[in-house]
Amino acid sequence: MVSDNIIQEELSNSYVRAVIFDAAFNLALPVKDVFGIDGTIVSMTGGINRVDYQLKATTRYDLSGNEIRYDLRVEDYNRLVREDDLPRVLILYLMPSDRSQWLIQSQSELCLMECAYWVSLMGGAPSHNDSTVRVSVPIANVFDRNGLHNMFRQLIP
Repeated sequence: MVSDNIIQEELSNSYVRAVIFDAAFNLALPVKDVFGIDGTIVSMTGGINRVDYQLKATTRYDLSGNEIRYDLRVEDYNRLVREDDLPRVLILYLMPSDRSQWLIQSQSELCLMECAYWVSLMGGAPSHNDSTVRVSVPIANVFDRNGLHNMFRQLIP
């Protein structure tokens, strides 16, 4: 049997890929996730522009005001705050705590439940915590067609 972690990972990958292609962007996937990058979103509008992303799927998060608070592994956090030539974001896919609600399917629709959000942590201070760092993701940063275009407008000069 496949573990819940693998199922969460694959459903979140499907969500992100659907949004990327729906927004008329392209996707490049690394051969192996060695550097904490799960993929690169590529825009061909006005030249070739790219944003690397790390994707996390979770049922455990805190919603506080206008932000989602999530405990990210220190190693992942430090990779995301590092300054680089290529912008990099965290995409956080929130899933229902009820496993039976992760994917709803009928003859007329296929629905991945809940939503993904993004945040750029680049330029933040590296953490020296032992295991996790609590990050805040604005709920205004919905990872959908419009949110993806907004992401590129904000991150690509």
